Amino acid sequence: MTMSLPGWAAETDGPETGIEIRAGENSAPPSPTGPWTGVVGLGPMVFPRYSGGMGRQTWLLPLISASYEDIVNIEPLRATVYLWGSDDRKKGLGFAVEPRLGFTAGDGPRLAGMARRKDSLEGGPTFDWDLGVLALSASFMTDLTQSSQGNSARLYAYRELISHDSLKLGLFGGFDWLDSKTANYFFGVRPSEQSLTRVPFQPGTALNATAGLDGRYRLSEHYSFLFGLQRYRLGTAAARSPIVETRQSALGWLGLGWNL
Repeated sequence: MTMSLPGWAAETDGPETGIEIRAGENSAPPSPTGPWTGVVGLGPMVFPRYSGGMGRQTWLLPLISASYEDIVNIEPLRATVYLWGSDDRKKGLGFAVEPRLGFTAGDGPRLAGMARRKDSLEGGPTFDWDLGVLALSASFMTDLTQSSQGNSARLYAYRELISHDSLKLGLFGGFDWLDSKTANYFFGVRPSEQSLTRVPFQPGTALNATAGLDGRYRLSEHYSFLFGLQRYRLGTAAARSPIVETRQSALGWLGLGWNL
């Protein structure tokens, strides 16, 4: 599955990386005290065993929502290095990376006898634009780890609902497009993997949708809770795959972090 959130849009306690996302802001956050601003923590993340599977798995992972001046922005599911930003900090061009999880034959009953699909790290150019009411991000990714050897693209919209010293909350939605190599790798069935209940299948390109929320709650001067929830819906091309058990999936996280 793709774990992709609009990390560029999740506001930190100081200047945002590349561009300043303030759509729907209610009050100004406190001034930063150093080049790093945000929260660094640890907590459980719950997500499907594979995209389209019913099973769940939980990992204890580092949870980071922080930025370094106007250069680097890190979120639980995305990291971006900005190479250019407009003078008014409404537009930014950078390089982003996100993971895409594969599967093994033991991750679900429909995968029995299937060859392993390796996890991949996708990365590529991203363009972010703050329109005031909401913020947009468009990215074109390629498989940096050469697992699928394919490409994908993301288009997100982000709306910040609450931005107080104690609570930050935003909503996002968008699309994840997979080219034929990526879609066939993660959702396809090879002729050698055919069984009585599973026919060879190649979806070609696929378009999937995602929506969710993320934010953090400030407990004290030193600590904050980080949280997020994402819903993912497979498009028709991917949903037709014999290995897909459900079109709907969700992932979420909750952790305790140290305020930078």
